[in-house]
Amino acid sequence: MVKKSYKPQAIITGAGSGIGRATAKRFYEAGYSVCCIDINQEELKKTLHKIDNKGIAINLDISKAKEVKKGSKKIERLFNNSSVLINSAGISPEPQPVHLYKNKQWKRVIDINLSGTFYLMKYLIPLLLKNAPASIVNLSSVMGVVANPTTSGYSASKHGVVGLTKAAALDYASQGLRVNCIGPGVVETNMTKNVLSDKETKVLLQGQTPLGRFSQPEEIAELIYFLCSKEAQFITGTFIPIDGGYTAI
Repeated sequence: MVKKSYKPQAIITGAGSGIGRATAKRFYEAGYSVCCIDINQEELKKTLHKIDNKGIAINLDISKAKEVKKGSKKIERLFNNSSVLINSAGISPEPQPVHLYKNKQWKRVIDINLSGTFYLMKYLIPLLLKNAPASIVNLSSVMGVVANPTTSGYSASKHGVVGLTKAAALDYASQGLRVNCIGPGVVETNMTKNVLSDKETKVLLQGQTPLGRFSQPEEIAELIYFLCSKEAQFITGTFIPIDGGYTAI
């Protein structure tokens, strides 16, 4: 039988890079033990190095329900005091108008961005409820409340995350589990590197952002950490944009 740990514990998907990695570092600096989940094992090792190898790494394909179910059992054994779940894993597919969208491309973005978030919640909520008060933060996007041309798959998946978040918040509010989601605008990460390498596109996107710049992963991590803190204990079922004013236009 695993001895219960009383050090706060956080589970973070997509922890191998970008926002997920910055979030893992933020929670570690706040005194949490961190369970880092990603499909890329080599990048997970780099994240663990950044948190002094004090967390654990779990290589997991979140788009597969059976794999998530199996991984969740392992997490429950090793991280039995978990009270935080951050669903940060996601992909941004190649832009295409709806009639040119390939079925495989559609399925992949929905499977990872939406179904993956659902699977992690489904199989880890029982653990979080045992350790309530607890918190879930799901990463949506500004594309979860608006849309751009050629973003149908990504936008649909991120709109779905917003709806899933709100419904789950109502399901568990009386049991001490808060569920929120955030909507980053353009964040300078590996996922946006190719898009931002085009100078014309970069200038266009900056022009659509009132603050005139893109956000950094560490800024997103700060909002995530706040939503899991006691200072945010009256916040649940919300979508909070962090987009430099993009959705205010």
